[in-house]
Amino acid sequence: MKFKRLISWLLASALAASLAVMPIGAAGTSSFGDISDRETAVNADILRLMGVVSGTGGNQFNPNGTLTRAEFCTMVVKFMQQGDQVPIHATRTIFSDVTSKHWAQGYVNLAASLTVKDGEREVPLISGVGDGRFQPDEKITQAQAATILIRVLGYSSEQAGAVWPQSYMNLAESIGLSDGLPSDYNAALTRGQAAQLFVNALSCKNGEGSDYYTTLGKAQEDTIILAVNVETDDGTSDGAIRTTANKESEAYLPAEGEGNPYALQGKRGALVLNDKDEIVTFVPDDSSATTIILSGDAQPSYVKASGGSQYTMSKDTLLYTADATEGKSYMEGYSVLKSGTQITMYSERGKIVAVYASGSASSIDSDAVVVMGSPSTAMFHQLTGGATNFNIQKGRQTITMSQIQPYDVVTYDSMSNTLIVSDLRLTCIYENASPNSKAPTEIEVLGHTFEVLDSAWEMTGDYKVGDQVTLLLTADGKVAGMAAPSGKTRSTAIGMVDSGKATVFLPNGGTLELSGTISNADNLADQLVTISSGAKGKISASKLSSKSTSGQFLVEEGKLGSYTVSAGVQIYEQVNGGAMVKLDPTSLNMASIPGEKIATYHLNTSNYVDYIVLDRVTGNAYEYGILISTTTSTPVLDGDGEDTGEEKESKKWNLVNGSGTIDLKNTGFAGKNGTMAGVAVGSNGRIVSIIELEEIKSVSPSDFFESQGVQYVNAGGRTYRVADDVECCRDTGSIRDAKDSWFSQDSGEERLAAIKAFSSDLTIYVDPIGDQVRVISAK
Repeated sequence: MKFKRLISWLLASALAASLAVMPIGAAGTSSFGDISDRETAVNADILRLMGVVSGTGGNQFNPNGTLTRAEFCTMVVKFMQQGDQVPIHATRTIFSDVTSKHWAQGYVNLAASLTVKDGEREVPLISGVGDGRFQPDEKITQAQAATILIRVLGYSSEQAGAVWPQSYMNLAESIGLSDGLPSDYNAALTRGQAAQLFVNALSCKNGEGSDYYTTLGKAQEDTIILAVNVETDDGTSDGAIRTTANKESEAYLPAEGEGNPYALQGKRGALVLNDKDEIVTFVPDDSSATTIILSGDAQPSYVKASGGSQYTMSKDTLLYTADATEGKSYMEGYSVLKSGTQITMYSERGKIVAVYASGSASSIDSDAVVVMGSPSTAMFHQLTGGATNFNIQKGRQTITMSQIQPYDVVTYDSMSNTLIVSDLRLTCIYENASPNSKAPTEIEVLGHTFEVLDSAWEMTGDYKVGDQVTLLLTADGKVAGMAAPSGKTRSTAIGMVDSGKATVFLPNGGTLELSGTISNADNLADQLVTISSGAKGKISASKLSSKSTSGQFLVEEGKLGSYTVSAGVQIYEQVNGGAMVKLDPTSLNMASIPGEKIATYHLNTSNYVDYIVLDRVTGNAYEYGILISTTTSTPVLDGDGEDTGEEKESKKWNLVNGSGTIDLKNTGFAGKNGTMAGVAVGSNGRIVSIIELEEIKSVSPSDFFESQGVQYVNAGGRTYRVADDVECCRDTGSIRDAKDSWFSQDSGEERLAAIKAFSSDLTIYVDPIGDQVRVISAK
């Protein structure tokens, strides 16, 4: 489904620019151009969705303008979904001052003809002022308007009381009809106040004790409005609305109103449908919504926002994403929530009950623009459908229009009203095209089949199979264009290589796999490399060049020296140039990291830091376990290769943990057999560093505690964080190299729970670099 003309329901522009936690829609986004107040925007858009209002012309609502009696009657008729009956009431005169010359004759006549129950009798919904007159152009007061809606709700005059307007207004207050309105009952009702009154009525109990909105159709509770003004399933029209209640991926059309209530995007509540599965109305619930940008990849039990706030997630919390047809549990889907992703969390009574992830880290629309020359709003008109208030993100970092560079690829994520900018380019040999090279839908390069967007055909026709080209790729790895390799179109693909395989990291957090011959692959394993290809079937890979910085890495501020660190930055750690291990930014629990601890960093084409490699900062680049030695004897040979009868003893070391045994080829370790340690591996499996762990005995299971989804332990007068992948073993009284002495649960959390249940006498082993508990032993 292709979405068009959406205004951001997450207000991504202001949100991502500040990288701060804020309630959804805090700045107010309305489908009407003259509404800035958030509550009024929501109320007006609910009425717009119902067909009760369409504005006063020029997309204006005029919230401070007053309403006439005829205008309010018109709104009531539409609110009751009776608008189709108006024509048959427009050919007679009931009130002498509402003739065929009056624009509202049909609505006033219909309102006067509609009856409501008043105890045992039926009474007209509205009546005149006497003398056969209605005074249609007189201003309506709050008391008059509330009285009409009390009748719509089915309350009798006996329930309301005999003293008007005081008794009626007392009833209105008791049922919540007048919530949010001033107490001056006799003042003229403004259009903004009327919107509040009607929306209040939807949630009021009627005379029979039911929520009024449930009488208008079938209500689907706990529904989130994901997108408005989208194309219908058959592509014939706009104005459909996609929600979490949709069957599969279909979108609903409004029964009477307009499908562009932008203020409702991201709201959660009751969706009311008629028997044709058309939207009658939407009633927001009282859940609160908070929007954040993730400062690290989501974890199984929590997410962390830029700025440091952490939120605990239940495993069964519903998670919705822009490209999914239905929700799934948080535990099933959290792995798609990468650092820099924008999410909205819905809470009830302090518990997060649903999460929605915007599309900036998900699939994106099928059109793209390759920037040539200076970018401008008009350049992206075909993507946005004319919207001009869009956010712009590159590497999940908000940028300005001027920071978009030539040959950048721009796509549009309509869910968050965001232009997604990608500078991902891959220089390679154009190997195959389907169905042809002029207008390919797919091309093959290095064992990978790339989807080709239609918009790329303007450029693909200039090249033929066998040419060396640079693929200009979208954030999710689709081909948006081709260019001849040059200094301006050099390959920017970064990833890692293994024997015969290269993994390219995509700007949206995903990856793509390439296959081919890689020279010097063993020495490049577990290193960040730039990737390209100059010959068919061959992959060229080069390590990221070392780059030092004199400035600090200010973790929470997102600054590396004078550079801004992208919200989607990927952070790795290594030891003495050894294997690089990816870090979750949330594991950096320090305010700053000295420049000498930065092994290297990389800048994207807009000069934002998108990769950082740390040197021995957290200790996560080590593998932890117990060092076990074995001694072997080998014959000593003379110069002719003859056995001298003597033997030479040599010691061989292995690291043992719950994952198995690691053969340490060149340890040079002279310590004690059975030492709990960490081992860092370099190229070709060679050891580049060994650290011994600090032993702390007599730790009780009660000393462990959880805070914001992270495990800690109080021991030896200090508090230590327990590593997410902590290893656990039973102390059998001898060297613990037996496989069955190590706990084998899949996660560190599960292993920790198991060892705490196993014994009340625990020993913890802490690494000297990151001060984290890496191994726990139980007697």
